[in-house]
Amino acid sequence: MSKVEGYGVYQNNYYGGAVKDSNKTQNSHKTDKTDKTNKNDNVQLSSNAKKLLEELKKTYSNMDFIIADYETDEEASAYLARGTKEYSVLLDPETLEEMAADEETKNKYVGILEDSVSQLNDMKEQLGDKADEVTNIGISIGKDGQVSYFADLEKMGEKQKEWIEKFRESKKEEKTEQEKKAHEELAAQERVKKTTVRANSVDELLEKINAVDWDQIKSEEKPEAGSRFDFSI
Repeated sequence: MSKVEGYGVYQNNYYGGAVKDSNKTQNSHKTDKTDKTNKNDNVQLSSNAKKLLEELKKTYSNMDFIIADYETDEEASAYLARGTKEYSVLLDPETLEEMAADEETKNKYVGILEDSVSQLNDMKEQLGDKADEVTNIGISIGKDGQVSYFADLEKMGEKQKEWIEKFRESKKEEKTEQEKKAHEELAAQERVKKTTVRANSVDELLEKINAVDWDQIKSEEKPEAGSRFDFSI
C-alpha cells in the first residue's frame, strides 16, 4: 500500500488491510474491541503528517507504522498484531501531527523509538531460545507520550514442530509439489497456544515473557490466517 490516503489504520504493507477485510467476512460475532479497530478507516492526516510518515517508513524499513485512534491496551494489541515486520509501531494521529508540526517534538519521539528498539534488540538476545516463541513485538506511543510495549507469543505442539521439519526436508530433497503441500497442510493443523503480554518498559516485557506459563493457556485449533510459521530452509 503505497498511496498515502485515508489513514484510519495505515500500514506500509498489504497484509494489514487483508487481515482487516478477512476479519470482516469471517467474524460476524466481533467484540467491541475489534469493532472499534474497524471504525478508524476515515481518520485523515495533513499533508505534513503524510510526508513525515513516508519519511519514517523509509528510515526504519524494519518497522510497520500503524496510525490509529485507540483507547485501551486491548485495542492497541489488535492494531499491533497486524504488523509483519520485525517491529510494529502504533501512533495515534494526534501524536503524528504534533511530530510533523514541531521539529523538537519529532526528535523527542524519534529518540524514544530508537531507544526502545535498541533495548528490544538486547531483550531478544537475552531471551535466547525463548525468542522463537515471540511472533510479534510492538511499540505504542500515546497522546501523552506514554510508551507501552507488546509481544505476541505462540507455542507450537511437538507434532507441529516435527511436521515443519519434515516439510523443510521435503524442500531439500526436491520432492513433488504435492508432497510439499501435504507437509505444509499437516503442519498447520496442529493445535497451538497464543498469548499477548504488555508492559510499560522493556525490562518488564522481558520479565513477563519469561514468566509465561504455557500450561495455563488454552490451545487453539490451528494458526490464524497469516500466522508466521517459518517453513523456509
